[in-house]
Amino acid sequence: MPAVLQTVVAELLDGLVNAYGPFVIPVLLFAVGAVGYLFLVAVGRAGLTAEASRAETRREFERQSGESGDDADERS
Repeated sequence: MPAVLQTVVAELLDGLVNAYGPFVIPVLLFAVGAVGYLFLVAVGRAGLTAEASRAETRREFERQSGESGDDADERS
């Protein structure tokens, strides 16, 4: 299976280079990077990051214990 995939990718790249020249490779890398960046921005805006998860876990813990971390610090 990996050999078939490698052959298909090699033929695809060979066809692109023959049709458009070698400059197509940096353009494709840029396009793939831009799509990846936009995906990460969308994930970040949707709140699916580890930081948001930690904040949600902290809020849930505070709700269960009945006090926030700031209140406990002020009493000390």
